[in-house]
Amino acid sequence: MGFVVFPLAEAIASLLLFDGSARSAHQLGLQMPIPVDRSSIVANPVGMAAPRLDRYQYVANGDSRLAASTAAVGSQYAWNLPNGSVEFARPLSFAGISMQDGKLASGPASSSISLWDPKLLGSNAKDQQSSNNVADEKIAVKVSWKRSRTSVENECSILQSLGDVPHVERCIGRPNLYPYEEGRVMIALMPVVTSDASEVTSSLKNVKAGRPQMTATKSVIGTMVGMLSAGVYTIDVQPLISVDSGETLFIDFTEASHFANPLTTADESALVGFCSEMLAVIPESLRDVAAELLSSELDAMNRNNMPLPEKVVDIVEGLWLD
Repeated sequence: MGFVVFPLAEAIASLLLFDGSARSAHQLGLQMPIPVDRSSIVANPVGMAAPRLDRYQYVANGDSRLAASTAAVGSQYAWNLPNGSVEFARPLSFAGISMQDGKLASGPASSSISLWDPKLLGSNAKDQQSSNNVADEKIAVKVSWKRSRTSVENECSILQSLGDVPHVERCIGRPNLYPYEEGRVMIALMPVVTSDASEVTSSLKNVKAGRPQMTATKSVIGTMVGMLSAGVYTIDVQPLISVDSGETLFIDFTEASHFANPLTTADESALVGFCSEMLAVIPESLRDVAAELLSSELDAMNRNNMPLPEKVVDIVEGLWLD
């Protein structure tokens, strides 16, 4: 897969929700801040390691090891990557996204936005970088290879099914067919964050003590309970946690699935793995705090008559509270 980020300050809505007159991007509202927890894609100018290259392609801007080249020639942008190529028209018209109350959101199939000036980014959680500098004016486009089409389509569907679950990346619109090769798709993810390599971690033990660690602990618990409440688990959990603030985002849901109720044997095994991976994010020194937060979340769900399935509760409590 390739990730490409477009600055929304350069975008023009092709389905105007205002009037039909010509307007600047600012007048169309495309520079309005987008309220989100963290970014799903992070600018990485220094290079990164690419995981699972047999399945997906992750490329960092400026990573000479991957020998990626990009050029804007004529009416197209193009990148030559080790597993294939990624091309976009100038501009890229992405269907299914519209402006709603001054914000980008999923829209009718007839709606679209035009995107300009892309940059190729990396997406490995172990190497991604994030900070408090939210780049509200950017959108990331993820392009599948043929063999990963189903996973990318599933990722967008899962992310949209999570609704208001906090601290997860968002997929807006719907998968678009990639126009230059049959069998590939594109999805749009928001927002985008930039930072230095030292400012992000995947483990709470590396987060500053005090309020930042507490913030991150609450985020991990809230996201896990929210996902379970939505009937979703994933494998290979990939958090991005700000070392300074503890703000957290979970990315890469290509391996996520819905579980059945009642649980199948496969679901039970997968849920044990998911809850164990979430637990592993939190160091031993914070496990008691995490257990208290989890108990509070579960109690609140019971009071609101929105309990998790009994078997799911058994798995969570068996790993986190026993």
